[in-house]
Amino acid sequence: MTWRMCRKYYDIGLNLTDPMFQGIYNGKQYHASDLVHVLSRAAKVGVHQALLTGSSITESRQAAQIAQSYGSSDVKLFYTIGVHPCCVNEFANHETTIDNPSNDEELNQKIPLEVLKDTRGAQAKLQELYHLVNGSLHNDPLFRAIGEIGLDYDRLYYASKEMQLMFFEEQLKLSCLVDNPRVPLFLHMRTSCNDFVRIMQKFIEGFQDHEDRFQWGDRCSMLTPITYKFHPDRKFVTHSFTGTSLELKRVLELSPQSYIGINGCSLKSEENIQCAREVPLDRLLLETDAPWCDVRRTHLSFQYLGDYKSPYSSVKKDKLAKVSDCSGTTVKGRNEPCNIEQIARIVANLRGIDLAHVVDQVWQTSCEVYGL
Repeated sequence: MTWRMCRKYYDIGLNLTDPMFQGIYNGKQYHASDLVHVLSRAAKVGVHQALLTGSSITESRQAAQIAQSYGSSDVKLFYTIGVHPCCVNEFANHETTIDNPSNDEELNQKIPLEVLKDTRGAQAKLQELYHLVNGSLHNDPLFRAIGEIGLDYDRLYYASKEMQLMFFEEQLKLSCLVDNPRVPLFLHMRTSCNDFVRIMQKFIEGFQDHEDRFQWGDRCSMLTPITYKFHPDRKFVTHSFTGTSLELKRVLELSPQSYIGINGCSLKSEENIQCAREVPLDRLLLETDAPWCDVRRTHLSFQYLGDYKSPYSSVKKDKLAKVSDCSGTTVKGRNEPCNIEQIARIVANLRGIDLAHVVDQVWQTSCEVYGL
């Protein structure tokens, strides 16, 4: 089998809003935007659909614009809307994007106190997000999920636990209040399983919010206390899974509608490999999380690539501008959707099953969750 075979991949985690795809690395321009070439390379290896990640309100709008402008019959682009746990300081009117941490944990710990002292700014941001989701639900079929939302305790230099917890819950409330409560979720969980599972379980079982801290009742014209409960048909994916076998079990047991997304960062260690073996194949989705989470030689999973060879050459970022044909050249250290076959091959080889079977099942599941 060669890379030219007609396979169907659905990359459910793709960060095309990242400045790297505009040729900007750490604030410096190294080459012109090669987004068209990135998508062309993806199409040639069989990526038919991709879900662009919204990481902040600003980046959610950017993801929508990219999906509308660059999607084609070769690669259909969809997008999510949400505020990543690393970007929740946005609800306190701090300028924040996924590539721009505050790097000030002391400041981050003060921000939730400011929010609770005067909730009006956060209310306005939540209202903006609510209208953005509802408007997209009604007017744009390319919008497919609320996310990326969740918890990340590895990166408190972006935002404190208190802010993450507060606005994970508020965004889940929002997801219950929008006009289509079946809209899927795209979730993030890093070193935070206990709190993640506790909060998700609360919404699955249903609860009444007697506090209504951010006045959803007034803004949505609802009687309080509001009862929040996920629609029984709501599907959700915990993407870029890096937890333990026990954590995997706990997340899957939340609901039959709970799915797991894996990428290169999900396949670094022996424990990661074991989890990749244990996820039921019909509840597994694949992603690159490009431009991050590539498979590296130092990862245990590298040995499971077998005889895989990339169809594309690569150069350092400062050399791409000098390449005569950029369409066949990737940037070293920058992951791309064309690398999704690596994830599929690793999964097939570590489970001892046929690659085509993995690809077909994951394609079917991905379409069932996020749509054709």
